Amino acid sequence: AAFAETDIYITNSIAAKLGARMEHSSLINKVNIVPRISLAYKLGEKGQVSLAYGIFYQKPERNQLAITQNLDYTKATHYIANYQKLTATKTFRVEAFYKKYEDLVKLSPALNNSGNGFAKGVEFFWRDKKTFKGVDYWISYSFLDTKRDYLNYPYALQPNFAANHTVSLVVKKFITNWKTQFNASYTFATGRPYYDFRFNATENKFDVADQGKTKSYNNLSLS
Repeated sequence: AAFAETDIYITNSIAAKLGARMEHSSLINKVNIVPRISLAYKLGEKGQVSLAYGIFYQKPERNQLAITQNLDYTKATHYIANYQKLTATKTFRVEAFYKKYEDLVKLSPALNNSGNGFAKGVEFFWRDKKTFKGVDYWISYSFLDTKRDYLNYPYALQPNFAANHTVSLVVKKFITNWKTQFNASYTFATGRPYYDFRFNATENKFDVADQGKTKSYNNLSLS
């Protein structure tokens, strides 16, 4: 693989980052060349808004290539919009994204690259080291809407590793005189989907025999 990147300062407030990546795999005998582009605009002394676009390739999994090497790279196209304001003591960031997946590996009727999917969502992040004396805390939240038609999925479904909502809170309290730090963190995520896939030999494809969602996930840690 080879990667090249350059920064271009268009004005004092606008900067662009241009890049390209080339990759060759002798295992599947494929070559790809993809662009990476981002554009940032400075808002005042501390703020910045940016847009980014890029194409990313990934080789099929090893267990898939052990069955056949007649597969191509899987492809993801990313579109990202970001705003952040950063000071010495506070950080605020919000990001919206859309990702389009192509050429994902399907398991039936035989291993092939006919799968596809998408992911879209928004993420928020806030960190504050100033408001409360000796306290550093940050909050993050993400919303994810995603579906994929790949592997043994009979049609586009939310993957079983994806939660729609995730929230995290971390608090650190410093006591300088004691040279001591107290920490607390809490994480919440909505339930993930699960599926019972059954192979339909008559139609040579998988069907969904049952599906549902797990319970929400909660984790509280103190140290």
